[in-house]
Amino acid sequence: MTIKEKVLIVGAGSIGRRHAKIFSKHLKIDIADISYSRIKLSNKLFKVNDSYFDYKKAIVENNYKFIAICTPPHLHLEIAKLSVKHNNNLFIEKPLGINCKGWKKIAIECKKKKLINYVAYCHRHISYFYRAKKMIDANKIGKILHANMRWGSYLPDWHPWEKYYNFYMAKKEQGGGALLDESHGIDLIRYLIGEIIEVSAFVGKISDLKITSDDIAILNLKTNKNSYIQINFDLLARFPRNNLEIVGTKGTIIIDRVDHYLKIFSVKNKSWKKFKYKKDDFLKMYKQQAFYFMDCINKRKRTIIDINDALKTQSIIDSAFLSSKIKRNVKIK
Repeated sequence: MTIKEKVLIVGAGSIGRRHAKIFSKHLKIDIADISYSRIKLSNKLFKVNDSYFDYKKAIVENNYKFIAICTPPHLHLEIAKLSVKHNNNLFIEKPLGINCKGWKKIAIECKKKKLINYVAYCHRHISYFYRAKKMIDANKIGKILHANMRWGSYLPDWHPWEKYYNFYMAKKEQGGGALLDESHGIDLIRYLIGEIIEVSAFVGKISDLKITSDDIAILNLKTNKNSYIQINFDLLARFPRNNLEIVGTKGTIIIDRVDHYLKIFSVKNKSWKKFKYKKDDFLKMYKQQAFYFMDCINKRKRTIIDINDALKTQSIIDSAFLSSKIKRNVKIK
C-alpha cells in the first residue's frame, strides 16, 4: 500500500501513538498534541512530517486525507466539527463521544460531503470474534437465549509510567470510566447477537481509587431478538478478565480475550471444540482496522462502524447512565 497523502493524528497518547506507528508506514503523518513531551516522543518513534500544539492550526493550514481523533472523548465532537468543515474524512477513537449530542449533525454533514467516517470499535477485527460471528450466522448454536460478558482490569496497572489519577480515564469530565472505555463490549454484543432495545444498569464508583469517573458498570440488556445479556465492566479486577459466553438452543460459544481462545459446545454431540489463538492474533486488529479504513477511503465505500452505527452503541451508553440515575429500565430510542 503506497499512499502519498498526509494525515493528521490529533492526540499523541498511547492509542494515538499506536495508530501513528501503523499509519506512518504508509502515509505522511502530522501530529497535534498539547504536550511537548508526547510530541517529542512521537518524533523520536516515527517519521513525523510536522508537529502542532494546536490541532485547529493544523486543520486550517493543510489538506488531509483523513484526521484521526485520538484525544480523550470530551474533545471528539469539537475536533470532528472542524474536520468536517474542512472536508476531511474521519477516523475516531472509541467511544464516539461522552454522549450522543451533536453527532447526528456530523453524520448528516459527512453524508452530504461524501466523507468517509469510522469509529474504532476495533474488536470486530479480531479473528476469533469474526469466527464466532460466522458460527452464529450459520446457526451453529441455534437461537441465542442469553449471554454473559465479564470485562475487567485494574486501572492503576494500565499506564505504569504515569499516575493513574492523572490519566483521563480517572476523570468523568473527560469521558473516562469503565462504561465509556469498555464499551467495546456493547459493540460486540450488537455485532454478534443483535440490537439492544432495553437496558437496566448500575454505573458508579465503589472503590477507594482517586477518580471521579465510574469504576464499575453492571448492565442487563434485552435485544430485538428477545435475547438477554448481562455485562460487568470494571476497573477494579486485580487480574485481567475478558470473556463472553453465548448460550443458544443448540450450543454454547465461549470466547476469552485474555487467554485467546474460542470454544463451542454442541448439544447434539455433547462435546466441546476449541480453537486456540495467540496474542498476536489479538494485536493484529489494529493493523487490520487501519487497512480496512484505508480501503474504504480508496474505494469510497461506507465503513461497517460509521458515526450512525456508533450512535447506536452511544445511545446504549447514555441509556445505561440514565437507568442508573433513575433506577429503572430504559428503552433505547
